Amino acid sequence: MPLSPLNTVNTPDRFCLDSYADPEKSASNNYSSFNNNLGVAILNAKQLHLLRATIPNVQLQIPNYSLVFYYYQLPTATTVPTSTHLRAVRLYPSDYVPPSGFTAYTKNYYFTDPSVLVTALNAAASSGGDNATYNTLWGYNTGSSGAADIVFTYSSTTKQITWYGNTATYYYANAGCQDPIVLAAQANAALITTYNFDTSTSIQPYVLGFTLNCRVGYALPGTVPAPQSFGAAIANSIANLTGKPRANGSTNPVPADSYPNLVYTQAIYLYSSMIGSQGLANYGRKNLVAVIACDQPAFGVIQFIGSYNGGESHPVPNELYSVVIEMRDDANQPYVLPRSANVNIEFAIDYGLPPYL
Repeated sequence: MPLSPLNTVNTPDRFCLDSYADPEKSASNNYSSFNNNLGVAILNAKQLHLLRATIPNVQLQIPNYSLVFYYYQLPTATTVPTSTHLRAVRLYPSDYVPPSGFTAYTKNYYFTDPSVLVTALNAAASSGGDNATYNTLWGYNTGSSGAADIVFTYSSTTKQITWYGNTATYYYANAGCQDPIVLAAQANAALITTYNFDTSTSIQPYVLGFTLNCRVGYALPGTVPAPQSFGAAIANSIANLTGKPRANGSTNPVPADSYPNLVYTQAIYLYSSMIGSQGLANYGRKNLVAVIACDQPAFGVIQFIGSYNGGESHPVPNELYSVVIEMRDDANQPYVLPRSANVNIEFAIDYGLPPYL
């Protein structure tokens, strides 16, 4: 590591940032970014190296913006899906607080394995699992009287979650995460809402294209012919392997094309105000410092150790007085932590540039 040009307080060889040290931490209940005042200016730094990042993984397995499962309930096997056929089973966000006496909901919580998720989905699809006033796409409201419109199952042999239609007069198809009908439904705030503790309503959290279908194991987009359709698909929006709707009944499950994904995010993207536009990440975001792999399960602590060589970040302002760190997930959404979770980051500093710069 190149030494500081002068052994002064303004040219340290490294510095550490800590979310607990944010002077504004009391201004919010949680955080996805934090600011540290350095106390004294760092002068004439040329490069920064991320040495270490300690980040608690205080997250559930499924983000609150991916809690709606979309499917089509069709009158015939040859019906081309439209928005009138779209149905949904949803979980309420993990931080949802209902009004007194309101029990018609099933909430996002800690799923130890796919079978636990299936239990929650079947509860949400059944009587008492939701309310048709707040989930206007709820299949139970249009399915068999007294029974869930669809049923989810998990196979410990195949390690897959599948679902089947449960109403005798309909055919069923998975709705893809990129299906224009699904995207329009996500963006329509009136279709699925939450009934809150103060009797107000708010929008079910969402990010376009991120549905519960992908988390369950139905990852086809619904915008291209299905892999096994062989050109015989009714429409691209039939996002099952065969490209055709399935008759109702437990003997006709909609074939899954993937496996359950119970990983909140595969990476945490670190951005900083002190890094120039050279650091470029997905979605066109600049000021990227590093991408941290989430290699710990829920409620573990991620310990990232960086490589000094090859991990340089530059340009750096000539004078550094404070530093802001921002954290984002795979969907470019804020990686939100409670105030009880402390993030600690350590940088090394170079005061000279390599010859090729």
